Amino acid sequence: MELIVLDYLHLTKRFGIIGASQLPLHYLLAMRSPSSPVQFLTRLAHEELKAVHQVLGRIIFLFFVLHATFYMNFFIVGGYLSRRIKEKDVIFGIISIILFATLSTTALAQLRKRNYRIFYISHVTIANLVIVTLWIHVHHIRFYIYQVVLIYGFHMILRSLSLNIFSGTIKLLPGTSLVQVRVRLRGNEPVFNWKPGQHVYLSRPTGTTYSMTIAQQIALRNQTNPFTVASIPRQDKELLLVARTMKGNTRHLAQLAKQFSATGSEDVANIPLALEGPYGASIRLPDFRTFDRILLVAGGVGATFIMPVYRTIIASRDPEQTVHTPIRFIWAVRKLAEAQWAKLPSAHHANGHTTNESEATSSSTAASPFKDNVEVYVTRPEGASLQTGDEGDDIELAEDEQLLSMEEQTVKPREGMTVHTGRPKVSAIVDEVCGNAYRVAVIACGPRALTEELSWSVEQWIGSGLDIYWHNETFGW
Repeated sequence: MELIVLDYLHLTKRFGIIGASQLPLHYLLAMRSPSSPVQFLTRLAHEELKAVHQVLGRIIFLFFVLHATFYMNFFIVGGYLSRRIKEKDVIFGIISIILFATLSTTALAQLRKRNYRIFYISHVTIANLVIVTLWIHVHHIRFYIYQVVLIYGFHMILRSLSLNIFSGTIKLLPGTSLVQVRVRLRGNEPVFNWKPGQHVYLSRPTGTTYSMTIAQQIALRNQTNPFTVASIPRQDKELLLVARTMKGNTRHLAQLAKQFSATGSEDVANIPLALEGPYGASIRLPDFRTFDRILLVAGGVGATFIMPVYRTIIASRDPEQTVHTPIRFIWAVRKLAEAQWAKLPSAHHANGHTTNESEATSSSTAASPFKDNVEVYVTRPEGASLQTGDEGDDIELAEDEQLLSMEEQTVKPREGMTVHTGRPKVSAIVDEVCGNAYRVAVIACGPRALTEELSWSVEQWIGSGLDIYWHNETFGW
């Protein structure tokens, strides 16, 4: 009987030790910096490792739940509960399991989507606090806690080194719910070495110089949103960020832009902007010259990722060659005005024109779809949209949008764009690109519904044996 009890307690302790032993790896997977050992070894970016971070977190939580459940059962059966529940190791063990349960609950997809800010703040706060409670809980897991502290400190140093203060402007794009941030670059700054498609985390602007108070510094690193750099820094001599006005920081940006634009200037006066980065997996995109066809698909502001990649592919072409890898760039937007921020490749000489959906269908069969024109699909062409984001957004922004004159709402297609009305027929487009091809690259960034439909269509061709490189850029947890 005594041997059975010893085995039971041994198993119970092992559940806790195994869970604690995975914490250093769990915190490594949460590191943003490309200097992370995990990112270096796997050649995967932070955004690509998030799924692994989530799965490992659930496994660790399961081990801790088993550890706590087995011990509580032992205390109840043995009649020790009333005494042990008052002792420090048990008290902090219970606090730790409650913190982990809260951490897991706030990380659920439904809650993340409903209020990302609550998820992020609670996640960071609890992840720091639980290390303290675990350290107090028992001494034999402190070896792993020390590793976590070292990893966390290393991460904070790397993030501080990646944080830079720029001077930039903010403005609302007429006829849209988009806010644009522009930072002019001068001299030979390190920013010029950033790669197309990388992203930064923009801290919540104050409109004035950032202070050095502890509260301000905490906000600087935690009240942030990811923005893809929509420009090519070395070529454009600027950083361009574009986002749809939703909740939190983007709504704050829009309100700040309205305050400054009330002074009568076209752009917001230069204000300090804190950018952390760059990050992203785009630095590991393949050499697109090795493919015989390329399909780029963007939805809304997903083009902030696709457009710099597209421009770079065009710019890398050998001007002495007459035949280049065919590219098809599909961009779905709510209104044509949402496409006006984009800077198209200077190599474009095709004239933009507007067609309706039936014309687009007939023309696609009559002519080759592989042109350098960006194919813009306008899904809601009839005037302003009342939606500026998810429920609870600033309705005043939508009202201002509706008050814009028809001149501002009616935007002509630009040179290098072919404009269609209606939603793109993703499956037909994929079939057209992949038909009679040997090696295809498909790059996507946009709403989940669009990328999932695209992924399904691509999978059908992969199943038939076609060599396809697939990359879906996403910031969703």
